[in-house]
Amino acid sequence: MDIRQRLLAAFELEHKDHLTVIRAALRAAEASGEAPDLVEIHRRAHSLKGAARAVDLPEVENLSHRLEAAFIAVQRGEAPLDASTMAVVRRALDAIEDVVAWSTQGGAEVELAGVSADLDRIAGERVAIAAPPPPPARRPAHGPGPERAPDRAGEGDTSALVRIAARGLERLSDTASALLPEVEAQAGLGEQIQMMRREWLALERSWRHLRAQLNQAAVLAGEQGEAARGSGPAAAFEQRFRELGGALDQAHRTHDRLLWSMRRWGGGFQEDMRRLRMLPAENQLGGLGRMIRDISRSEGKEVEVDVRGLEVEADRAVLQRLKDPILHIARNAISHGIEPPAERQAMGKRPAARVAIAASVEGARLRLRIEDDGRGLDRAAIARRAVDRGLLPPEEAGEAPLERLVDFLFHPGFSTAARTTELAGRGMGLAIARAEVERLQGNLTIAGRPEGGAVVTIEVPLSLLSQRLVFVAVQDQTFALPSADVVRLNHTLSDTLFSGVGTPMIRVGEEDIAVTSLAALLGLEAPVLPATGKRLALIVVRAGERRLALAVDGFAATREAVVTAAEETGLDPARYLGTVLLDDGGPCLVLNVPGLMPLPGSALPAAARPAEEAPPARAHILVVDDSITTRTLEKSILEAHGYRVTQCVDGREALERLAEGMEVGLIVSDVEMPRMDGFALLQAVKADKRMAEIPVILVTSRASDEDRERGLRLGADAYIVKTRFDQNELLAGIRRLL
Repeated sequence: MDIRQRLLAAFELEHKDHLTVIRAALRAAEASGEAPDLVEIHRRAHSLKGAARAVDLPEVENLSHRLEAAFIAVQRGEAPLDASTMAVVRRALDAIEDVVAWSTQGGAEVELAGVSADLDRIAGERVAIAAPPPPPARRPAHGPGPERAPDRAGEGDTSALVRIAARGLERLSDTASALLPEVEAQAGLGEQIQMMRREWLALERSWRHLRAQLNQAAVLAGEQGEAARGSGPAAAFEQRFRELGGALDQAHRTHDRLLWSMRRWGGGFQEDMRRLRMLPAENQLGGLGRMIRDISRSEGKEVEVDVRGLEVEADRAVLQRLKDPILHIARNAISHGIEPPAERQAMGKRPAARVAIAASVEGARLRLRIEDDGRGLDRAAIARRAVDRGLLPPEEAGEAPLERLVDFLFHPGFSTAARTTELAGRGMGLAIARAEVERLQGNLTIAGRPEGGAVVTIEVPLSLLSQRLVFVAVQDQTFALPSADVVRLNHTLSDTLFSGVGTPMIRVGEEDIAVTSLAALLGLEAPVLPATGKRLALIVVRAGERRLALAVDGFAATREAVVTAAEETGLDPARYLGTVLLDDGGPCLVLNVPGLMPLPGSALPAAARPAEEAPPARAHILVVDDSITTRTLEKSILEAHGYRVTQCVDGREALERLAEGMEVGLIVSDVEMPRMDGFALLQAVKADKRMAEIPVILVTSRASDEDRERGLRLGADAYIVKTRFDQNELLAGIRRLL
């Protein structure tokens, strides 16, 4: 990095400090009605001018000089510090921030003539004499902006080299992600070797007993010589048996050493990759202030943007994908929440609204808080629109809890706007934002601010490379929860629970927390809590400020794992973040804790599902698919909802099992399989009188109308396309058919 780049990096931090202080002073003056510290503001503008000169940014130097002159005029009483003057000052501060961003990152040029003329008007004629007019815009300091085509390879285009390095980094990241489960799989191999060693020791004890009997029999038969010499077939067997034991011991020691080494170096490799991918949020989100101001100006509204905490670091890919959700949220706030300046003044508010974006790190999660001081959530308008769209019964509109109403805002096409503009009104922004956040294995919530306005909170993992997970046992299943959502693990007796308002509660620290079983929350048929006097395993989880204690059968493990996103496996992202591989190679469902937790005011699950929703007790389902991942995933989903599952790898194996007399209540089958495909299996089942009544659901990637018509014509009871796979659709179909 050359000296100019180092100076620019330092200036980026310094200029933000100056702008933050000036903006805070103006806000405080408006709130209190008292004059701000003009001496300090003047000093900040002067320091900003000198720093801009040092890094050769004449546009910033010129604006700072005009700003300084305007403050001198206010100090001398030659110009009032009224709402109009403050609006000009804010525009100047925004322009300075935008010019710095343009100079360092590229993008569209910044219009300076209008704000410069307004500053000159406040300061008087001396500015025009003391400072030259703004110079023409120059090429950004850090190379071409987005509009400029890259140079040919070999002509000094460092941006191309960066893009190549980024692609290589992604490949290395994929390698690191694939390495972690393989390392953990080796731990399972170690357990197998240990089990073999235990079996060998048991056999050795049996052999010693048998050898003593053989020696005794040999003595009685007069064969003392051979027994004493330790020769013969028995001795040869014993020698080989002991060599096998030694080899097992050596294999066990070698495996332990290699596993330790793999974990050390594999973990180090992954941690190094994580660090390489981590960037300050400023790197990707630094231009948000300018973008939001541009949006507000296009709507004819004044908005002061306060962005803080961008020094925190997160995965580059996570930060890149967060930019669009944040802009959707900002557009929504500006269009629906923030009032025009005249309306704000009539309400006793400052003409300029405030949008604050704060980034922070909590545990292994990046948290973004986006708030505004506009109208806030219009409960009546949301309820009215929900009734119009049939989402809410009219009789419940007046009493529906706010959390339930807020959830409607995320429905595609849901909007309370009276008119549609280029920026908002179509009801898609929040839906798109939540979908993208869920694809990042995070969650997005909206709430009102007590002082007016709204606050949107986004929480996502710092890195998608791997997450630390807590594995718990529930009935015969293993589920995982992100450790970032886990407050604590606790063993207690069920006698320590006490009754809340119809809800079991437990005292944890200074807080009373509601208790339910994870099995009930997942819809499994199980009692909410064990009987009195039984030991209880509780995992306390959080979603924002809410806490809930979940009863589980036991705690299995806590470890790092790579989570395959829900969208890649057809899971409902509202309930599941995705899947991870267990040591035995099978998938484990990773729960989305905020999505599972009932809304405030909602009742916790009862001891069992209502009869009309509960699946038949242990109904037997045959899953037929040549993909082991799809087979085991469907098995996990179905078993998690109380079904008994048998798997087959293709249609021929399934038909053979059925012909042998295996009784099943329903068949879930793929179409494209070796030996016998799903269509042929379906045709054979429906042609056999003994099996013709068995419902068949085809789950396939073949999405054409011809394939669908063929499947239904052959007798399929449902046809589900994998690319649009929704586990709720599958489960609803199964309940209907059974």
